[in-house]
Amino acid sequence: MPILTLKFYISTVRKIKFVNNLSRYYPVLPLIMLLSIIFVISFSEYWIIAITQSPEVLKSYNFGSEAMVYYGGEKYRSAATYSEHNLTLALITLSCIAAIVGVMEKCNSRKVFKSYLLVTVVSAIWFFV
Repeated sequence: MPILTLKFYISTVRKIKFVNNLSRYYPVLPLIMLLSIIFVISFSEYWIIAITQSPEVLKSYNFGSEAMVYYGGEKYRSAATYSEHNLTLALITLSCIAAIVGVMEKCNSRKVFKSYLLVTVVSAIWFFV
């Protein structure tokens, strides 16, 4: 019986340490969630256009038409450029998520954390404006 209580105690202590480590991520959790959503959307677009290559879907995008290029930009010039754009965006967001998690694991100082958070927020604002 004492062995069971010792195992329960050890597992409880590990859970508490894990929750305490998770609390460090609370300030950047919205940013991680936003980057995760951008990653999922861009990678799914890449998957649909470059990997699946369904003729119905490719036809519905109207790649190369003047209206799509004018309103959407040069990424709508062809299916290849559109898929490359989305793959690049997916890899950039994935590397940003990895950088945030890496900094949070290494970061013990609040000042360093705040500076990285400020740089990330400014980069996100620049990206969306």
